[in-house]
Amino acid sequence: MPRPKPVNAPRLDRLLLDDLTDAVPTTLRAHGDFEALAFVSADEPHALQGADLPGLGLSECTLTGLDLSYVRMIDSHLRETRFDGVTASVLAAQGGDWRDVELRSSRIGAVELYESAWHSVRLHGCKLGFVNLRASELVDVVFEDCTIDELDLGDVKATRVGFEGCRIGVLEASHARLVDVDLRGCDLDQVRGVASLRGAVVSFDQLLGLAPALAAELGLRVE
Repeated sequence: MPRPKPVNAPRLDRLLLDDLTDAVPTTLRAHGDFEALAFVSADEPHALQGADLPGLGLSECTLTGLDLSYVRMIDSHLRETRFDGVTASVLAAQGGDWRDVELRSSRIGAVELYESAWHSVRLHGCKLGFVNLRASELVDVVFEDCTIDELDLGDVKATRVGFEGCRIGVLEASHARLVDVDLRGCDLDQVRGVASLRGAVVSFDQLLGLAPALAAELGLRVE
């Protein structure tokens, strides 16, 4: 039998953000472009709550320790940008174009990211409730040491996506198109649309756990 092709891992460069100028978070504005700035507000971490920032452009920026609850970053354009220790009960960021972006040590209840384009994105050490990436394009994306209650990848096109040390309560994969999506480093409680996992890689133990859902989706009777 031919040997299986090796899984192509995500290709991400190290994000180096040095010599940034400190900036006040409330200077962010809709459709504004900001470059080489560090947004941090230790005294007023809630300064951005509820901000309406559609079309926001960030390049070589960091946002640290901010509460982004009910912030609207719809159609944002992020380049070489890091979110570190941010929190949000609800965050709207659908339709964004994110390239070379990191989200680290953050806690978000629900985040709308559908119809987005992610290229070279890393999420590390995050606790996330509902993550809606439906109908998005993901290329070279890594989830590391993350806990996600529900991850919606329905209708996504995903290439070279990896999960390392993660736990996902519910994974929605209906109509997804997957290439080199490595789920072996992920503890999966429930998968919906399991027949759409074609193109993903799972471990033998994961396959056993998926067997009932596969049988049900294929209409198999197991007696």
